[in-house]
Amino acid sequence: MKIEKAKLVVQGMKEAGINFAVGVPDAQFIEVYKLVAQDPGIHYVGAANEGEAAGIAMGAWFGGKKPALVIATSGLLVATYHIARINLLHEVPILILIPYRGDLGDPRWMGMYQKTTEPALRAMDVPYRVVSRSADIIRTVRECNETARSWLRSVAVLFTEEALW
Repeated sequence: MKIEKAKLVVQGMKEAGINFAVGVPDAQFIEVYKLVAQDPGIHYVGAANEGEAAGIAMGAWFGGKKPALVIATSGLLVATYHIARINLLHEVPILILIPYRGDLGDPRWMGMYQKTTEPALRAMDVPYRVVSRSADIIRTVRECNETARSWLRSVAVLFTEEALW
């Protein structure tokens, strides 16, 4: 991931009012994790797994924070049960940021994720947007967070290879 693209993701989080982020670092979003961990305006918590991270984000919301869950594409599948419970039973607005592996243009064959990511989000009733241009990162993060807060539900942003590299 290019550092200038990671800076756009973090800038989008800040413009959206995110002040708490939790995740499990992965290679595709590593620059985002580094920047968030260093940012004094965002409290970052690293978690042992994505299900735990979703629970921490939910607790942060109940503690008055504005959380983002930053996870790998594979991490979405790990956290599916937890995100579904948060979204369907508790109406907690968590912004979920995911590098979209397996989308067209991904240099590695990650077809499983292309076949499972969007269907998993739909099954959990999590609205989402796919960002394929870096010029759309900040606006999309901000708009998706606004939607999460007004709808009281989790909303995801998927960043394609084209947007991040």
